[in-house]
Formats: sequence, structure tokens, C-alpha cells
Amino acid sequence: MPLSYEARHPQTWDLTASITRDREFTVIFHPHTRVYKGTLNIGTATTVVAIKHILPHGDIEEGWARVDVRTRREIVVWMRLRHENVVELLGTAIEESPYRSTGMVSRWMVNGNLGTFVTDSLPLARRLQITCDIAAGLAYLHEQDVMHGDLTSTNVLIDDNEKARLIDFGLSLIKAEFDDTSFSNSRIGGAFRFRALEIAPPINGDYLNYNPVLTFACDIYSLGSVILQVLSSLQPYHDIQDDVLIALVLARKTKPERPDSTHLTDAYWDFIQKCWDAPENRSSAAGAHEGLLRLREAVPNAV
Repeated sequence: MPLSYEARHPQTWDLTASITRDREFTVIFHPHTRVYKGTLNIGTATTVVAIKHILPHGDIEEGWARVDVRTRREIVVWMRLRHENVVELLGTAIEESPYRSTGMVSRWMVNGNLGTFVTDSLPLARRLQITCDIAAGLAYLHEQDVMHGDLTSTNVLIDDNEKARLIDFGLSLIKAEFDDTSFSNSRIGGAFRFRALEIAPPINGDYLNYNPVLTFACDIYSLGSVILQVLSSLQPYHDIQDDVLIALVLARKTKPERPDSTHLTDAYWDFIQKCWDAPENRSSAAGAHEGLLRLREAVPNAV
């Protein structure tokens, strides 16, 4: 049965006319996204915002239209989410050039993402709070029956109060759907370094016909990888720079090694290892959050 017009064009809060783009800000380009900075003016209130557009593979109008439909469906899901550890969607902004594209509008996070915020000088207490923030946000998403699908340090933003907030849930599926896809460049499951091993095919597998399936357990695996970076300031597989080699490591089902870090205690390493266990043995997101709260409480002066 063909989709109704309402299903193909779900209604969102259009903020296009209320946003002034910051022309001095350099547009951030990624392979499948571009981000602008602007100011949202509602009455006398002004808010600095980020406007993110999902880009199709290629430059064909039909491809842009299909991406726009999928993006708007995900936007409808995002608009109903309300949690202190999830970035709030303020509304949408429409661009017509080169083809119609619906951008997602959220508050500009001056502290950037987790990858840039977690430096060697960050105090332990802040790191432990961030681990709890991330798990709380993920537990909320799962409670709302929303898989993140791309939980990485890039997709955890730090707000003005240094609270961690999740963003870009569901977008890896949009990107993958319109990729010129092979396993080596597929966006399913997000960035290689944080991707669950079970959605990587075996090294002698059929790459062309392999269709990985995301599950809530995949998010838990990625949670463990993000926690690793929060505590060590190092990405998973930090000693491997080439993404092609990372893909090979994943195909061999090799987990990241434990980095040398004073903050990464045996208790936290054990927690991470459990996140990387077989999918059926992994905790729920709510259980992971409770576990991280207990671990933090056991650390002197961390609360």
C-alpha cells in the first residue's frame, strides 16, 4: 500500500523564517551531513542554533527527495523526545537549493562534542558524571523504543552546564539507506571504532550480500566503547589510524585493547567488557545506567 501524503510529509515546526544564518561561520561538512550556525529569533528571545542537513549520495533530485522524506520521519520521532540527556529538537529549517532539504534545528553547544571535550586535564569526577549522563540518555531512548544506531563520541554533545546529551539517533540508518553501500563504507551501526562486532561480517564472508541488523544490544556495545574514551581520553583502537584496517579488525571480531589510563580502573574495565559481551548477555540500557551510578558512588569524592 503506498504511503499517504501525511506519512510522506509529516508536519514539523518550521523555523525557517525565524533563523538568521551566521555567514561568518564556516559550514561543517561531513560525508553525509552539513551543519550551519545561526540565530533563532522568537519574539525578543534569541538562541544560537545549529542547523543540520542530511545529504544524499550524488546530486540527483530524486535522491534528495527520498532523503528528505526519511529525514522528516526521523524528525517526528525526535520531536516527541524530552530528556535532560538528549539534545532537544527545536524545529526544522527548509533549504531549496540545490533541492529541497529539511534541516534539524537544535541549540548550539559551545562545549562541542565528547571527543573534543574529554581531554587529559578533565577531572575524574566530571568524567564519571558524563558516563552516567550518556547511559541515562540511552536508557531513555530505549524506553521510548528508539535505537540510537550511531553512539559515538561525536554524537554526544556537551551543553553549557557540561551535561552530556545524545544526538543523531536514527540517522545512521538514513545515511546507510542512501549510501553506495558495501560493508567497508556502510553507515549501518555508525562509526567503525564504536560499532558492535556482531554487525561486522566474518573475514571470509560475503560482503556484497551481508545485511547487518541493528538491535538495542548494538547500542550497549557502543556505550562500552564511548565509556572507554570518556575514561581514557582515547578512542577504541586508538593505535590504529587507518579506517580500512579498523574494518579488518572488526571482521576478525577483535575487541579494543585496554589502554593505559589511571582513570580506567579494573571495575570500569569490567563494566566495558560486559558491554562487549555476546549480545544476549549484555545489560539493558537501564541496567547499564544503574551499574554506572553504583560505580561512581564507590569512587571517593566523585559525587
